[in-house]
Amino acid sequence: MSGNPFHIQQIKLTNYKNYGFKVIDFAEKLNFIVGNNGIGKTNLLDAIYYSCLTKSYLSSSDLMVPNFTDSFFRIETIFCLNNDNQLLEIKYLKQEKKEVFVNKAKIEKQAAFIGKFPCVIITPDDNQLILGVSELRRKFMDATLCQFSAEYMSSLIVYNKILTQRNALLKSFYENRTFDKNLLDVYNEKLISAGKLIFEYRKTFLAKFIPIFKSIYKQIFDGTEEISIIYDSDLLTKDFEQLIAESQEQDRSAQRTTKGTHLDDLIFELNNFPVKKIGSQGQQKTFLLSLKLAQYELLKSEKQMKPLLLLDDIFDKLDANRIAKIFQLINSDHFGQVFITDTDEITINALITDNQITNYKIINLGSI
Repeated sequence: MSGNPFHIQQIKLTNYKNYGFKVIDFAEKLNFIVGNNGIGKTNLLDAIYYSCLTKSYLSSSDLMVPNFTDSFFRIETIFCLNNDNQLLEIKYLKQEKKEVFVNKAKIEKQAAFIGKFPCVIITPDDNQLILGVSELRRKFMDATLCQFSAEYMSSLIVYNKILTQRNALLKSFYENRTFDKNLLDVYNEKLISAGKLIFEYRKTFLAKFIPIFKSIYKQIFDGTEEISIIYDSDLLTKDFEQLIAESQEQDRSAQRTTKGTHLDDLIFELNNFPVKKIGSQGQQKTFLLSLKLAQYELLKSEKQMKPLLLLDDIFDKLDANRIAKIFQLINSDHFGQVFITDTDEITINALITDNQITNYKIINLGSI
């Protein structure tokens, strides 16, 4: 009988990015994926992420996922969930609709599948969560909330669909020099309804998330700085109906919706200044890791199960003390199955020895 109630036993990839065909078995606890840069370590993590959320973390479109010489890809993943093996199959062919099967039964609504296999990933590019545009921070909230709330995900899908339609309508008004307030009000009503729910979910999420984040930053990383996350939303000061009414002329002129939850942001501060401006690379990485580990904690609490944790090259720019602390943490019972990529197998072996790790597997992808 399995000791870990939720883990991946095996993944089989066909034409997934640089993998023509590959079958990999995993340990229930720690999996170290080693090899030279460019060999496919990150792509393997991305395939695991895809298995959980039916989309790539690294590629914005499925068109970019298949091996460049092919027009299709396939992922077959054996999950163990409460000692019951479940076969997930994802099939994609260009110009066709992606198909997802669990134990050979087709999932008609993929939105209903999200959250079945919770997952958190940390990659070097995640520093854009701190340095980049607000859209990335909204996606961070959405990626967490959608894994434990079908209602939130449904509202987000509706909101984004109506937003696109409303923007197209505003552009049409501008180009044709027409205006139909009654028609616009139909879109306003639907946008407001979905937007209000999104706003309330995000507020509730942050009320739970921020204390967890602060605790992790200070306790795990010995942080002495003052850290804060501030929710920036139009709906904090006015209700959505008022915002939409007051911005009507501005929307018509801009040909787009200028107020709403699609413009929400998170402000990350260190000692009351923006982290992206005053934080060192080490401080920014510590802030980022704390965000992601808090995401893990919240998902674990909401789902009542330990999510998969995918760590891509996270030890860079961290001192030996912080690396040791992270290792001790992920090797504890607090975390479930963990996947870690690194280029240096010697360092990994030393950490395994120092921490007396027993339930692990080293997956050496070799060199190019």
